[in-house]
Amino acid sequence: MLDPTGIFDLIKTSLLFWEIVTFAILLVLVIRYVYPPIREQIDRRQKEIEGAIDEAQKTREEARELLAEYRRQIEEARGEGRRILEDARKQADAQRERTKREAREEGDKIIQRARDEIGRERESAIREVRSEVAGMVIQASEQVLGRTVDHDEHERLVAQALDDLEAEVAASSTGNGRSTA
Repeated sequence: MLDPTGIFDLIKTSLLFWEIVTFAILLVLVIRYVYPPIREQIDRRQKEIEGAIDEAQKTREEARELLAEYRRQIEEARGEGRRILEDARKQADAQRERTKREAREEGDKIIQRARDEIGRERESAIREVRSEVAGMVIQASEQVLGRTVDHDEHERLVAQALDDLEAEVAASSTGNGRSTA
């Protein structure tokens, strides 16, 4: 019964047999009762992870869409800002031109009023000078001639003196305001 090789030893063989049977029973118990809850837990955890990954991908896509929308809105706002700025520049240029035109028109009106006033003053001065010159010419003529001058001769002498005076004034005004006396 004792085998020198130990392969067919009954005591050792029965122990090996019981170890195999115990291992098989333990394996069946583990597969039947322990493995399914562990596998369920692993499957549940895997589904949760996959769901979280899917949710993260959806959130990432939404974030990309929102980012694209915000960028589009920013570009629209920049375009609107540029348009508003351009409109403001155009309005400012138009206002500046309108103000310049109004200032030129007002200046032209002022100059015209001054010219009119100068013309009126000149006419008034000429009338005064004519009357004074006429009086002086009559007095000078009476003293030179030693007689009274009639009305026709009076008119002729006044007209001649005034024509001479106007010629001198015209000559002095064309000479840059310098008198040639």
